[in-house]
Amino acid sequence: MKLRDHLTFGFEQTFTLPDWWTEDGFTSVSDTPKKREKMLELAEELAIELSGEVKESKDIWDHMQYEVTDSEGATQFYVTMDPGSIEVKTPPCLIDEVEAMAVPLFSASERSGLVPYRNWWYGVKSGTEGGCHVNMGGHTLETNPLYQMPELVVKYAAYIHNRPFLHWPFMGVDVGPGGNAMRMDEKDDFSGVKNRFEEYRELYANGGSLSASETFEFFEQTNLINDKSSFPSLKKFTKDLFLIEDRGQEALRSPEEFFLVSELRMQILENLKNSKCETLKSIKNLHKEKLTSFELWKEFKLWAKDFKIDADKFERFFERQFPVLSMGENKPENVFINDGRRPRVITDIKKRGDTIISKTIDTSYKRFEIYTYDLAADIEVEVAGLEYQSELKTVGENQYLYVDVKYDQQNPVMDVRFLKDGEIIEWSKFNIHNMMWE
Repeated sequence: MKLRDHLTFGFEQTFTLPDWWTEDGFTSVSDTPKKREKMLELAEELAIELSGEVKESKDIWDHMQYEVTDSEGATQFYVTMDPGSIEVKTPPCLIDEVEAMAVPLFSASERSGLVPYRNWWYGVKSGTEGGCHVNMGGHTLETNPLYQMPELVVKYAAYIHNRPFLHWPFMGVDVGPGGNAMRMDEKDDFSGVKNRFEEYRELYANGGSLSASETFEFFEQTNLINDKSSFPSLKKFTKDLFLIEDRGQEALRSPEEFFLVSELRMQILENLKNSKCETLKSIKNLHKEKLTSFELWKEFKLWAKDFKIDADKFERFFERQFPVLSMGENKPENVFINDGRRPRVITDIKKRGDTIISKTIDTSYKRFEIYTYDLAADIEVEVAGLEYQSELKTVGENQYLYVDVKYDQQNPVMDVRFLKDGEIIEWSKFNIHNMMWE
């Protein structure tokens, strides 16, 4: 079975308001008057794009949603409400249809005054924090490659797990244990799922095989399935869906990006067809050096070269996940800061049944990547609440270190000194509270 002719991609894409902070509840609860207004506006603009109609219905949570049909009366998009944003469910389509499918979505969202990111006062456009997923499957069971070749699903899960550079740079800010797209080793009982993968490898090595339903049952009691907040998640790899749900995808920002993330997955799956399932790795420094933009980008470029993938087209995802903090006065000339990523500290969780609908995050925990392009220089950092500071490390054309901080709102200024031959050349101050140089 040729994957490109049969594997489908469906997306759960989110949008929010450019000035989202001005609308009470828009990004914290599902149903608000403004959200209903913008949902209808988006649905109506989509209907114009498709020469179709808008129908009001109910989603699986019994919330109001809008179905948008095309000129032939077939439903193409579902515009739904999400605690963090407005969510649009797209139709499943083959890879050569993905980009064209997304064109009307972005045309309609632009006319509706919606954006696929959150604006912040310090010049960064971050993830929406809504639920964005890529669902892979097929139009029918007979043409669904994952149903017909379920061993491909298991190989894919192991392959993604073993390569964090295919995960973190593409997801939202909800990183680490308790997040929306956790790795198997960020959840409880990693040894249990790891052992199950070894049993699966042994079964196939001895000539055995499992159907799609049997594959689901084989892993059903592991954290690959019993915890929906996974990347990838096999929660939907069951009757009648048999989908891989990739929750580790933040909102995409153009039709081209819909194609890029689909092509990335397609090439991985094509490569895995004739390979064996890998052993799950325990990765050293998983939430330390391995979760810095420099290490992730270095490893992604090496991997992309082997796959003959143009890494430059994907650099935007890394830059968005680790944005440069460049606002404010007295910005230094020789030193730069990226907003880093560390496991979020969750202080409260609200659920609807078994599904997490909101989290309260302690935002005083920060990570910053501080770097220079001068390989002969040195960097010193002084900040109240410092929890960890890495060594200065050279990666490519950069020297960088990172700091983990629980910053003090009464003393939020971080001193950053740039030195050469022991002499301070620049002494700059960065205010963690407002995320600007001063």
